[in-house]
Amino acid sequence: MRVLPRPGPRVPLSAAALLLPALAAAQPQPARTTARDRVSASVTIYNQNMGLVREVREFEVPAGAGELAFEDVTAQIRPETVHFKDLSTGRPIRVLEQNYRYDILAPTSLIQRYVGRTVTLVHVVPGTGEVRRREATLLSIGDVTGATYGGGYGTGTAAYSNPWEYVYDFGDGEISFGGDWRIVVPSEIPAGFVSRPTLFWEIEAPAAGRRRVEASYLTNGMNWNADYVLVLSGDGARGDLTGWVTLTNDSGITFDDAQLKLVAGDVHLAPPAGSSFPLRVARSMVLAEAAVPSTPAFAEEGMFEYHLYTLRRPTDLRDREQKQIELLSGSGIPIERHYRLYAQPYWFVSQVNGIQENLHPDVWLEFVNAENVGLGVPLPAGTVRVYETEAGRTGGRQFLGEDSIRHTAREERVKVRTGRAFDIVIDRRQTDYDVIGGAAVETEWELKLRNRKTTPVVVEVREPTSGDWEIVSSSVPFVKESSREVRFDVTLPPDREVVLTYRIRVQYY
Repeated sequence: MRVLPRPGPRVPLSAAALLLPALAAAQPQPARTTARDRVSASVTIYNQNMGLVREVREFEVPAGAGELAFEDVTAQIRPETVHFKDLSTGRPIRVLEQNYRYDILAPTSLIQRYVGRTVTLVHVVPGTGEVRRREATLLSIGDVTGATYGGGYGTGTAAYSNPWEYVYDFGDGEISFGGDWRIVVPSEIPAGFVSRPTLFWEIEAPAAGRRRVEASYLTNGMNWNADYVLVLSGDGARGDLTGWVTLTNDSGITFDDAQLKLVAGDVHLAPPAGSSFPLRVARSMVLAEAAVPSTPAFAEEGMFEYHLYTLRRPTDLRDREQKQIELLSGSGIPIERHYRLYAQPYWFVSQVNGIQENLHPDVWLEFVNAENVGLGVPLPAGTVRVYETEAGRTGGRQFLGEDSIRHTAREERVKVRTGRAFDIVIDRRQTDYDVIGGAAVETEWELKLRNRKTTPVVVEVREPTSGDWEIVSSSVPFVKESSREVRFDVTLPPDREVVLTYRIRVQYY
């Protein structure tokens, strides 16, 4: 065997430079419908990387049995969820069989069909422009790389092969690989290829004519999440809240003038075959603030155990695009500020050495999702970003922190943790540890809390515990929050230190 040298130092042409001949019309063509036949489209997006597409089309069909190609569906369609309905008057079209074809006509997928077959290799000599042609048998195209698309449901692959790894047999005892060749295949394309993912239906039409049909299906690649901007007033006692939705369309198709609906809630999804968990995608971004509209952009209503938000106007959902639309707004919302210090539960049954110094409590902002402040609608889960308006003439805003919230029903409390308090400092130490009878432990604690602010604050010292517990003594009144937590509300005057001491007994059985 003799390996031929590369015919020149030129950069090799990629597989995208394959010469693709026109498809020979040797078989009857199915009836086709595309997005141009679309009368209306409705898209419902769930915040779980999933959408429900419902579209109505009008197109011509021949009489009798035949094949209908329903083109311009999403690249991440879940074909097992497709529902077809004939909306025309008279006898409806019957669907006898459905096939989803996603073998896209592409250079690598096409050339894979010709492994072991004869192809023509074309080479243009650098400098002279001379065109040389040779016949060869394509033995191998080397490693094919690519990834499955379709959100884990196996709806297709995007493959690539390196032309320098192609191996050819020239039939005269010479085998070559690589080279600056352009491959020309015979003037026929193997059956089964499509230009884009397409549904093919075997239908039976009672008569020829124009029909109006509805098709609906679930698809991956669509997602939405809520983003909120909370702007505090100068003293932090009130705030204005604006809610946005961030829409993402990676489904592979564009919907013009679509009716948009959003579902908020934890919809259960069965995982795809071969996967332990459903695929979820979440995206977030900082949003610019807009003027408050006189009428909310979305109309909200209950749907089963979830909430449905319908955009009051049509919108374009372009493929590979993020879109932001205002969801809701409220102003003058009363804001509560809480300072909370949390301990570790194992401390109360273990010996803790040394002093824990320079602890800072978490800062929590709370407000009620109430109608009298312009809210009172279900708040979808999302990210709340908090800003404060600067005092003085500038009136600028500074970022204070962000936190995620869960789905929050109307008239319920929203809690946002923004960070830790800089000017509130706490030192903690264990002053005693006793084992009593082998089944109980008593520990004593001392916390020194200092307030370096110019205003008084209340710090909630929240101590988790376990077993059958009892506060033996305490320098500050306590509240039993639950069977596993005790709370001490410590009032700190400006620039003062307050010492909290308490003793707790934990009994185990």
